[in-house]
Amino acid sequence: MTLRSGEVFFAEQSDSFIIPESISLFGLSVSFYGILLVLAALVGIIAVTEFTRRLRRNQEWTLTLVTLVILSALLGGRLYYVLFEWQKFAREPLMLLNLRSGGLSYFGALFGAWFAVKGYCRKKDKDFLQSAEVLCFGAAAAAPFVWCGCAFGREPLGKRYDGLFSVRISASYFFDPGDGYVSMHPVAIYGFVLSIFVFIALCFVLRYRKKEGTVFTAYLVMQAAVIIVTECFREDPYCIWGTEIPVNFVVAGVILLTIAVGWIRQLSLDRKLKKIRFIHN
Repeated sequence: MTLRSGEVFFAEQSDSFIIPESISLFGLSVSFYGILLVLAALVGIIAVTEFTRRLRRNQEWTLTLVTLVILSALLGGRLYYVLFEWQKFAREPLMLLNLRSGGLSYFGALFGAWFAVKGYCRKKDKDFLQSAEVLCFGAAAAAPFVWCGCAFGREPLGKRYDGLFSVRISASYFFDPGDGYVSMHPVAIYGFVLSIFVFIALCFVLRYRKKEGTVFTAYLVMQAAVIIVTECFREDPYCIWGTEIPVNFVVAGVILLTIAVGWIRQLSLDRKLKKIRFIHN
């Protein structure tokens, strides 16, 4: 079979499952990646609105934060990506503004939104954990659509794999001028499935949580785990300069370690408080 450049499909004989990059609307080429990012933002806003309605939170304040999160996440995600692809952007600086074909990083988006919301909450004298709990629920709802966008945008590339769920991409798409194809792990599909589980699990955590911040902590733990799992199947992970250590492994590990240390300290503090109360009683 002769494949067109950039053609992606599932299974050996499934031309009907070709994944297109864009669609033509009134003569204009619109990327599915961009469409799905917009859809992800809308779903996130709906989820946050429903969350605040059920918990009787201030919707005006929350929607202000949602706008801040969307802008800061796009900026942070782009800067993180550019940091590890700076040679490409040094040759073509205008590509910095081209988000149509991908080029966003989860951890960059997370830290961009985190610092922006924390700074804004401090400025307005609002509780950061309470706000973060609402926002991460919206982020979890939006994540499956972001991963779908990654599938349409051909990012990230997976390791070579020719099994049941492999994705096949034209070799000419990234390195080979021939007409063959390369079979690889569908990393974006793995991320899509895992993100659905994260959202479902977060719904249960929300229902049974006992204190403020539990949902946010659970979100960070599960998302770090998703990144670690998907990173294991990536062909082209960003590595710490001069090493072969994927930087996302390190960032996810630091997040998990920080949460574990905080949990142990809180557990120790709770035990001390129980002893003090027992002595006084």
